[in-house]
Amino acid sequence: MNIQPDYNFKILLLGNAAVGKTSLVQRFVHDRFDSSYLMTIGMEPSEKLVELKDGTKVALSIWDLAGQERFSFIRHTFYKGARAALLVFDLTRQATLKDIQNWSKEFVDNCGAKAIKILIGNKNDLKNQIAVSNKECDEINNKIKSEIYFRTSALTGKHVEEAFTQLAELLVKQAEKTI
Repeated sequence: MNIQPDYNFKILLLGNAAVGKTSLVQRFVHDRFDSSYLMTIGMEPSEKLVELKDGTKVALSIWDLAGQERFSFIRHTFYKGARAALLVFDLTRQATLKDIQNWSKEFVDNCGAKAIKILIGNKNDLKNQIAVSNKECDEINNKIKSEIYFRTSALTGKHVEEAFTQLAELLVKQAEKTI
């Protein structure tokens, strides 16, 4: 039996290399974590059906884009049709938070100002290695006009489901406004 979604949305995961984008997708879609790092080449697509509290069914087409600079020449081709992005940085690497502004600009330049952004600080399980303060995260969150900020752990799964579900809810709200 094939369940028909009420909505279909394309979302992107953006951020520097090795911030945990693929691990977040693996945790959300398959509820698993693989500690070995495999670089994403170009783009890795996934899909998951999310059922919201009100029963609305949302199909998320999740595009995990490579963060390495050498793939920047091809990235713009993957932006087409995206309605939202999770902008991911590594809580243990300060530079990845600073680069979020560039990722946000690239996303808005390709998808428009109405596209939804959620800021994700990943690797929250590495408590002793966290290199950014809540204040710094809040400042970036405000600068990029993100809807919400989550501290996640792809390893433990903490706040991963909530981040994707909240994004689905925001997308449905936005879609219903335009009908």
